[in-house]
Amino acid sequence: MKRSELVTAAPGPAGIDPAALTREQLLGWRCALCGTLLTGDRPLGTVTVSQGPTLTTYPLWACDPNCTTEHAWRAAIGHAAGCEACRTGECATGQRLLDAYSTAFRGER
Repeated sequence: MKRSELVTAAPGPAGIDPAALTREQLLGWRCALCGTLLTGDRPLGTVTVSQGPTLTTYPLWACDPNCTTEHAWRAAIGHAAGCEACRTGECATGQRLLDAYSTAFRGER
């Protein structure tokens, strides 16, 4: 599935943009918030993605009990280190990972 072919039908839970999710996140292998490989998980809700005439609904999963600040920070830094678009501030994935870190940080305080 190519990113250019994805059209979101509705925003996901917590404002998650389905077009910004990786295949692994859509299939429930990685956390939809921080991108960490899931070992324990909790449901977040669903997102619906259309590809041509086909609508597919994916259940989203997150780390259980919660995404930690450390995981969120590592995911954001790990992505930004190899992403040219992050250097110019034009990367939706980098921004989503940074937002996940900010949310986790505020949640700990």
